[in-house]
Amino acid sequence: MSREHAGMRMEVKGFALDEDTKIPILLLQPPGRDEVLPIWIGPSEASAIALTLSGAEPQRPLTHDLIQRVLEGLDARLLRTEVTALEGNTFLGRLLLDRKGDFVAVDCRPSDGIALALRCGAEIYVPAELFEAQKKRLGPPSGGDDGPADAEDSDAADDDEDDD
Repeated sequence: MSREHAGMRMEVKGFALDEDTKIPILLLQPPGRDEVLPIWIGPSEASAIALTLSGAEPQRPLTHDLIQRVLEGLDARLLRTEVTALEGNTFLGRLLLDRKGDFVAVDCRPSDGIALALRCGAEIYVPAELFEAQKKRLGPPSGGDDGPADAEDSDAADDDEDDD
């Protein structure tokens, strides 16, 4: 496996809330674009990502902090997190790790991979075809919600909360 990647680099834009199910929606956005990729995630993963984005430090290590420390202890580095595909209503992901020149891909839920990428300072990538097929345009702000105008109509719902 090489360090080369295909796809679009993403940044975490923020969150929206599915109006019907009240499930958090993670919004990934390519730099310089108005569209986002909405990924439905579990509340625990949303909290972990929000905590990292806020810069707050937990009193004790949380799960993603522990994984980061294990990687450091093994002299491994997270190169990037990829949202690789959409199967049914579930996004798939993987971590790409480097341990002294040995590259390893590890299957993961996108929300866990993104939470870890934020902690490790790694980049997040999505294949351009996946982004173009699932993207939503951000609507005008209404009550401070940065969510996509029609995220609740998306068929792409990550079933993270059922995968634990």
